[in-house]
Parts: sequence; structure tokens; C-alpha cells
Amino acid sequence: MTLSRSSVQSAALSAVSYYSSNTADSFLPADGASENSSMISSCQAPATCGELMQGAIDEADFLVNCPIALYARATVFSADNDGLTVRDAEQYSKVADAIALLEVYEQNRPGSEVKSHCENRRGSELVVTSNIPRGKGMASSSADLAAALSAACKYQGLSISPVELSRLIAIIEPSDSVHLPGIAHVNQLNGAVHACLPAPHDMSVIVVDCGGEIYTLEFDRDRAHGVYRTMRNKMVATLALMTNSLRLGDAEGIALAATLSARISQEILPKAPFEELLESCVSEGALGVNCAHSGTVLGVLHRTSDGIGATLMQSIRRRFGSDVSIIGDHRIVAGGCHAQ
Repeated sequence: MTLSRSSVQSAALSAVSYYSSNTADSFLPADGASENSSMISSCQAPATCGELMQGAIDEADFLVNCPIALYARATVFSADNDGLTVRDAEQYSKVADAIALLEVYEQNRPGSEVKSHCENRRGSELVVTSNIPRGKGMASSSADLAAALSAACKYQGLSISPVELSRLIAIIEPSDSVHLPGIAHVNQLNGAVHACLPAPHDMSVIVVDCGGEIYTLEFDRDRAHGVYRTMRNKMVATLALMTNSLRLGDAEGIALAATLSARISQEILPKAPFEELLESCVSEGALGVNCAHSGTVLGVLHRTSDGIGATLMQSIRRRFGSDVSIIGDHRIVAGGCHAQ
């Protein structure tokens, strides 16, 4: 989705009409330029292996994300131009939309001191780099947007809370909220934040791609809601298990809830290897399987300290051959945008 300039401005004025210069949960304050004179600011945001859980209860959508140690990075460099531009804007059209939205947001907040700062700002260019696979359900766009907006805010001297950033990103597209700390329980459609839960300390996930590409905006949400309505009680119980297990650091409970959610997803967007992958990997010590509810990947959840990642990957390759591809074995990490 590429937004027109007028629609960006309208969305910004109606949905991002808040600003807090000194909120307790603000992040990424400006701290000056890098020692490298050409690099002004840089931030990174993590990918996900799908979600630990996704669904809807009483028509209210939600997800519990699964950030992993694989990152998109956005860097602002000095440049001979006016304002802040995005390199490869056609390829990163959502990032360009977000930067335009941020510009409108900045221009319409109070504060003559900030406006003076804006007027004197030197030319600059924002560059996004990422190895996150696209169209797989790994939050590639969310990571791009979070990293880019965070780097731009750092450069522009804006202090924006994670909740504000969630709403800003949600104007562009549904978001996995990878910029939030810990494991985020959010409404991905409107950016509402329900909770930021502790990330497990000893869990990794083998990302298994079942093939093809599915983009977030192409997801059949009406079909999904029909399934979620019929499974409301199971959805409520599974969400309670997930949130309680995350608070307790209970890896087995987290994996069980993730597996239950992935099994519900099989009714909406089935992945052929799911049952066989679950059975074979659990028999070799894995804890369970999660999925990208609107993507193509499955995740084999295991304790990092068990040291079985390499064995599990060998077993998957042996059993499934070319029917799947392994993107990697990544630690599950706390979300958040981090300055570089």
C-alpha cells in the first residue's frame, strides 16, 4: 500500500495527534551525531519467526509476537539534498510513507524550538539494510518500519513512546510491533498495546520455510475470524496459558500455547509439513511448533541450553528434503529498537 501525500497528512492529523516530550516510556532520544561524520544515526529492529500466538476474541484481533536475533537496520547519512529522503524509495515504499507521516506529525506538534531545529536541519538520506526474508511472515516490513522510524526520530530529536510508535506504524500496515520491549501482546491492526511480557531466557527457534510468499495485506481475515469465532473458548484459554507462561518463564507452557495456536491456524492457512514436523521434532527433544499465521514459516521451538539445534536441523533436512528450507536457528530475544 502506497499512501498519497494527502492521505498521509490526513492520517497523521487524525491518528497521531499526540506528542509527549518527556514521557516515562519514551526511547531513543537524540544524543548527537556518530563519531563517523557521514553517519548521523542508526537503529536496528528484530525480525520474528511468525507469532507465538495470533487470533481474535469477540472480533478483537491480537497477536503475541516472537522476536528473533535477526535484524533490519536503518541508518541516516548526511547528504546533499533537502530534508530526509529514503534511498531506494520504490523498494521501500512503506518506509517512505512512514517517513512522510513522521514529517507531518513533527510539523504539527507544538514547540517553536523544534520548528527552528527542523528549519536548520542539514540534508540527509535514510538507508535500510536487511537480510530478513520477504513474504514469509517474519515481520520484514515491521522491522524495516520500526528501525527506520527510530533512526529518523533519533536524527530529528523526537522522543516518541513505544505506544505512539505502534499507532504510527499501524497507519501504514498491520504490525508485529517488534519495536516494543520484551514479547508484545498487541492488536496488530490498530496498534493498541495490551502487554509487554518477559522474553524467555533460554529458547531458540528453527525457522522452517514451507515455500511461496504471503503478504500481510493479502491475508484472508474474514475467513480467519470465522474460525476464531467457533474456537473462542479455546482461544481464551490458550491466550491465558501463553501470557501466564511468559510471565513465569515457563518454556514448556509457552511452546504448548504456541503449538495450540499453530494448530488453530491450520484451519485457516494450512502448512503441509505441520503435523509431521511437530511429531518428529518433539520426539527428538523439541518443545513444540509455532507458525506465521499469515505467512509461510513454521518454527521448531527448543531450549537453547539443550544444544540440539544442529541435530534438529539435520533431522528436518533428512526427513523433508527439498520440500522445505531452513532459514536458520535463532534465539528468541526481547523486542525493541536499539541504537547502533
